[in-house]
Amino acid sequence: MSSSNSAEATAVDTPNAMVVLEDGQPKVVTQPTKRCPYYRSPRGCFKGNACPLSHSNPRSQTEAARSDSSPPNGSSGSTPGEAPTDQPDRDPDQRENQSGRGRGRGRGRGRGRGRGRGRPQQTPEQVKEQAIAQSVAAKAENAKKISIISEDDEQTWSLDREFLSTNSETLSAVLAYDPNKPTPGVKDPIKNMRGLLRFGDNLENLQLDDVRSDDFDIFLSGLRGNNNTELTLEERKTILTLASDWGFEDLRNRTIREIEKLHPSPIERVLLARRCKIQKWIRGAVLSLTILPESLNAREIQIIGTTTAALVWKAREEIFIHRLQALATKDRSPSNAKCAGATCKQAIREAMLRVLEKSGAAGKAESELVGMVESELNAPKIGQEVSPCEACKAGTGLKEGIFQLVEAFKLARIIMEVQLGKDGAKWLEPV
Repeated sequence: MSSSNSAEATAVDTPNAMVVLEDGQPKVVTQPTKRCPYYRSPRGCFKGNACPLSHSNPRSQTEAARSDSSPPNGSSGSTPGEAPTDQPDRDPDQRENQSGRGRGRGRGRGRGRGRGRGRPQQTPEQVKEQAIAQSVAAKAENAKKISIISEDDEQTWSLDREFLSTNSETLSAVLAYDPNKPTPGVKDPIKNMRGLLRFGDNLENLQLDDVRSDDFDIFLSGLRGNNNTELTLEERKTILTLASDWGFEDLRNRTIREIEKLHPSPIERVLLARRCKIQKWIRGAVLSLTILPESLNAREIQIIGTTTAALVWKAREEIFIHRLQALATKDRSPSNAKCAGATCKQAIREAMLRVLEKSGAAGKAESELVGMVESELNAPKIGQEVSPCEACKAGTGLKEGIFQLVEAFKLARIIMEVQLGKDGAKWLEPV
């Protein structure tokens, strides 16, 4: 018996080994590394020693020593490979059936509780109320937007209604008017607006009318103030035109100031002044045409109108006759001038044109205009402006040239005011 105990102890201390009794004699066998999932349950493993899995119990050294000192064939002991149990083995089929019922009950209860907590079941009334709430929220969100459709129906812009109404009183009146409920004596304001039409029965839909999609994108970039310093003169002209048509006064005034810094030609200013009703530009722009060295071409005549072109021709003719008379008069002869070169004359003319771009300059007195032209000639040059020669600056030639140009301008102003008056409203009419 002592030798059996010694062999059993040695086998137990060996990793992955166990001792079993075979014909009353201890025998060392290799222990599987995978453990049986049932041997530690309250009822034990139903296969007993026939189970191919490990039944080892990771006990403390004290418990292992106490187990090793007990007799291997005692009635109260158990072999190291068997898990002690206080209940007899049951039929395997009974255990399997009971285990299946337990797993079924567990899965059923688990899934039921999970679905109940995560997504509670809604009644039909609750579903209907939720759908109505979502519909109301969607309508409220859509009410904050208006859609503008391109002329070819291929592009749509969704814009904030409040933003447009705040920046344009004209557009605010258009969006507030309901053509389905007309007010007696009140006409739809969109009929007086250029570039926009109502689209379909939806009051929130507008359509571009004779406005290109690219031009509308340029207008939106100006309205949002996205890096306006990168815009060209043509793009600013587009923004000014649409802002004037649709009543965006802040954008219109800002664009006017930006265009003034770019010094557009007199023809461009006449066109923009009449198209956008810029009264402070029109007189200076039209009178500038009378002192240009070049005559009007067919396109320019078409832009300003035949009546205005005829007045410009008449003023230029009177200026020419006046200069011929001045040359025949000794006291008005330019012989006192130090220089009569084309460069100096061009410099004086360009300075006069820049003066006429300023608001109200076209109505100034002769002496004031002379001083303004002198200041413009002495101002620092920021572009390719022509400068007068040093002889004219040092002598009286510069003063004489300015006086002659201002005098010619005064004559042209008298002729134009006889036909168009001093009020700028009539000058704005494209006649």
